[in-house]
Parts: sequence; C-alpha cells; structure tokens
Amino acid sequence: MTVLLPRQVRPTDPLLRWMGGHRPPPALTAEGANLAWLGRASRPGEAWITGLGDDPAVVARLVTAMAAEHEVDGITVPEEVYDLLPEDLRSPDPGHWCLWTLDPAETALGPTTAVGLPLDDPRIGPLLEHSDSAHIFPGDPRLVRWAGILDGERLVATAAQITESSGAAHIVSVCTDPDYRGRGLARDVCTHIMRSAVAEGAPMIVLEMYVANESGRRAYGALGFVEVGRYKSGLLAHALPG
Repeated sequence: MTVLLPRQVRPTDPLLRWMGGHRPPPALTAEGANLAWLGRASRPGEAWITGLGDDPAVVARLVTAMAAEHEVDGITVPEEVYDLLPEDLRSPDPGHWCLWTLDPAETALGPTTAVGLPLDDPRIGPLLEHSDSAHIFPGDPRLVRWAGILDGERLVATAAQITESSGAAHIVSVCTDPDYRGRGLARDVCTHIMRSAVAEGAPMIVLEMYVANESGRRAYGALGFVEVGRYKSGLLAHALPG
C-alpha cells in the first residue's frame, strides 16, 4: 500500500517543504492540491490537524471532516481558511503567525557580538519568561544550539536552533530582556545561529513570528528573510488549560 505524505500533495508549499510533511502522519486526506492531516504539536500529547491548499473552502471541508473522525486538540490552517471553519474548530485565542525563509546562498552576514551558550544554561529559562511566543525551552531534545548576548554575566538576549526533518535550520525562542530592547540584539543572536547553520550546510533557514510583530518584521527583513505564508493556529476550547 502506498503511503501518501503531505509534501507529495504540495511539493512546493513552503510550510511542507521546510517544516514538515516528510513523514507519514497518522491520518491524511487530500483532494487535488488540498489536504488535511493529523499530527503532533510542539507539546507532547496534543493532536493537531493541519490543513493547506489552494481552495480555502475545500481545505475547510477536509479539516472539518477529519476532526469529526479523530480527537483533536488544535488546528493550523492558512489565514484565509480559518474563518470558514465551524465555530467549534476555531480557537478562542488563535495565534496569527507567518513563516519566513532565507536561502543561505543568498545572504551576507555581518559581525555579531553573540556567543554560543550551553544547552542547559540556567539563565535562559528566566529570560524566556519575557516572551509570549517562545515554545522551545532548555531540555527540549530537538535543540541544536542556543546563542546569547551577555552584559557581564547577565543574559540579555537569546535565540535557539532546532533542525527540521528537511534539514532546514529553524530559529526559535528569540527573546530580548525588556530593558535591552530596541538595540538590535534579536538580529545579533539570530546572526550567530545563522552563521553556524550556513557553515553546517543547512539548505534553508526558517523562522516564525506573529503577524503583528512589526519590530520582528524589520529585524528579520534586514537579515534577508522573506515572508512566505500566513496562518492561524490555536488550541480548541476543550483543550485550553484550566
């Protein structure tokens, strides 16, 4: 029996090409270039449905049909699909985010004052308490490296790298101490990670951020990243904490 992969349905889709779709999911349904599949989210034990495609109405229908057959905790779909979903499949607090990519062959990286940090550096966790988007923390088995900027012994900015199954270097958990924001430190820590990823031959560097993050948009645009897609994700009402 042939096992269909998400990437086979949409081979040029940036989300699938660089951040998933390379392994058989527990369930997948497709109609033309539109699909929905069941997978795991960043947090262990959660089951999410992701839907992608060229026809928002078809994607919404595929996601809805799959949710009727499986226990689901969360949904990720392109922004134009989200409002077409039934109310029970729309999160009470969805994240509106975008995917950015950078081709290592097309970037020229400047100097950086950031340094590498131990994967278990005890200063990272407290700093990430200032972030509302960090989802990778010390101890995560997917971690490749942390970069940081120090003021004496104080960690004032950090970012991490995980590697996707495609080989893409994924920059995550970028955070700057509120007292040090506006100084370009996020760009600095990302540059350190990008240098290492390029040296190791990563085929692409990717990151996510909230659509409304204008400071991030300026910083990542200055580094050469290009926005390639916008999505909405969120836990369904029954799966929210508390």
